[in-house]
Amino acid sequence: MRSGAARVFFILCAFLTLVQINRLGGGVIANALIEQRGISPAEIGVVIGIMSLAAASVQIPMGVLFDRYGARLTTSALSLVAVCGMVLFAISDNAAGLVGGRVLLGVGHAGAVTTVYLIVLGWVTPDRVATVSARLIALSGAASGLLATAPLAIMLQQAGFTVTFLLLASAILLVTILIFLWGRDHPPGVARPDRPQESLGQAFSAILTMLRDRDLRGTLIMASCFAAPFATVGGLWAGPYLKEVHGLGQTEAGYALLAMVLAQNAGTLGFGPLDRALNSRKRVVLGSCMLMVLLLGIMVMIPQPPLWLAKLLLIAFSFVSPFFVVLAAHCRGFVPNHLAGRAITAMSLVGVGTIFFTQWITGLVVDLVGGGSDLSYRLVFACVAGLIVVAALFYSRVRDIPPSVTVGGP
Repeated sequence: MRSGAARVFFILCAFLTLVQINRLGGGVIANALIEQRGISPAEIGVVIGIMSLAAASVQIPMGVLFDRYGARLTTSALSLVAVCGMVLFAISDNAAGLVGGRVLLGVGHAGAVTTVYLIVLGWVTPDRVATVSARLIALSGAASGLLATAPLAIMLQQAGFTVTFLLLASAILLVTILIFLWGRDHPPGVARPDRPQESLGQAFSAILTMLRDRDLRGTLIMASCFAAPFATVGGLWAGPYLKEVHGLGQTEAGYALLAMVLAQNAGTLGFGPLDRALNSRKRVVLGSCMLMVLLLGIMVMIPQPPLWLAKLLLIAFSFVSPFFVVLAAHCRGFVPNHLAGRAITAMSLVGVGTIFFTQWITGLVVDLVGGGSDLSYRLVFACVAGLIVVAALFYSRVRDIPPSVTVGGP
């Protein structure tokens, strides 16, 4: 069983690594689109951002597919859609084709992280789900974070846009085939959990029934902060902040952003076993929120801090932010087995959707205050901290489900 688990987990890690190159390489891809496709900055914003919007739009129906057909079959089929999207993206020389390709990519790989979590859920005991899934997500995140920077830029320069993305599409297709052939939702000989016979209407109405649970609603509100804080601070404003407030060049700022990405993945690895160590999921998540608010609060209160302190605070913020695996385990505990996919994808819908809202609001703040001033970025940090505080207040009312308690909902 251990060798079988290792093989399945290795394939999942390779799959998630390749998938996230498209998610994390936005800056590198944007430069290539300008140089090799002549795409305007306004069009680039749509091309890069549309993938996340497409991913958010399919979370709920994808959750129904996960619960009905399992993660292996659902992911194998949807990944073929993403491969087609990447081929279209590779060969397109206009904004319309590039947007279409990224839409297909977003739809096809919308459930990549959920796939990892659900398959791990089928292979390990409930108390170890957060630990194992955190390891896989952290390792793949670190690997894709490295590949999506200098190596991707070099490949785009040397081989060109079309060849680079056709090769990436081929690699993802290969791993998708391996998932279909060798991936398993459960170890051999373990019966698939009983799933009630549901019509399509019943499958969707079960989501509304699920949302009547106050604890689950509070967990979903907290899901608004599993991705948006880092995506807004690290993925959007940290680079401009370091360049405009602290005078860093493009390369120096890039190294700082890479350090933030690596810190976030190291944090993911560290969060995994914390729920077992403390025998509490709620305390781990709330502890993460408190630390994020504290670090952002320091950046709000200190006008133009020394460069070393700004970098330290940003890296520390990145390290304490990735509580997704622990929150997912907590959310999973409120639902029966046949609703696990829908619960986790509902979390993803809230989390990914909040990214757009937070980035939009903070963008308005920067514009209204006056470009890239120190005050505008301090207000950005304040907005993100405020979001975390509000979500944490709702989540604080949710009952805890320690790892030592059997999960599965009523």
